[in-house]
Amino acid sequence: MKVKTKSVSGLDSQAAGSLNRSSILINSIARGSRQGSLLTELVSRTGLPRPTIHRILDMLIDIGWIIRDEHSSRFKLGSDLAAIGYTAITHNPLERIASLQLSKLAEALNQTIYLSVRSGLDMVCIGRYESQAQIIVGRGWVGMRGPLGMSPSCMGMFSKMPHDEVQEIINANIARYHRIKGFDELGFRRSVEESKKRGYGVYDNILLDRTTSGLGAAILDSSGYPIASIGTTYITNWLSEDQKQNCSQKLIDVSLEIALEVLCFGNDHAS
Repeated sequence: MKVKTKSVSGLDSQAAGSLNRSSILINSIARGSRQGSLLTELVSRTGLPRPTIHRILDMLIDIGWIIRDEHSSRFKLGSDLAAIGYTAITHNPLERIASLQLSKLAEALNQTIYLSVRSGLDMVCIGRYESQAQIIVGRGWVGMRGPLGMSPSCMGMFSKMPHDEVQEIINANIARYHRIKGFDELGFRRSVEESKKRGYGVYDNILLDRTTSGLGAAILDSSGYPIASIGTTYITNWLSEDQKQNCSQKLIDVSLEIALEVLCFGNDHAS
């Protein structure tokens, strides 16, 4: 009598499938509310079967990457996963290099500055730098995650990306954009075109309340491809055209300085 066993390739395929589904769930929770995600929300967002989600969540809870709030029954990212993230940050000097310059820029512009990086079809805020201004415009926070395209920093990144790649991202995210209250697709596409034309991010007429606008500038690698972006938000019509030009130029100048420092850091540690 022969005992049936799974082939190595079959086991590899099964492991790869579990890893992929784990990634989908972790990203879905990361994109959700800071209060966490309900099981029904995860089923709706991922399209995975409920039993599969249960099984993978149990596994992720066992290793500390996901936690379940006993009172709300919501699932959140765990502290063990956060610890891995902090370790990754220590290997990526971007925020450490940028923090001093962006703090100075915030004071010079008297505005809040955000530093963001791309994660697939998302943009993640990894730094927020405030001035001493009494009025703070912008509600972003470190760790905030949203669809790539919906912030001044995103527009800064779009301004330096190949046209076809930008369109692919927009097509993939358009349904997510429309779930944002007040999203104006025509205004959004005009801002993308204006950003590409100017070479820096222009965030304007994207949400129907028309109360806030913004500017952004990409941080480029040695090939000229954006690895991160900085941006700021201001009350619409608050800045004159001269002030907008001054703001955008300062953002561009600082983004170039940060890019140079990141490049020098990489060269020093490669030698």
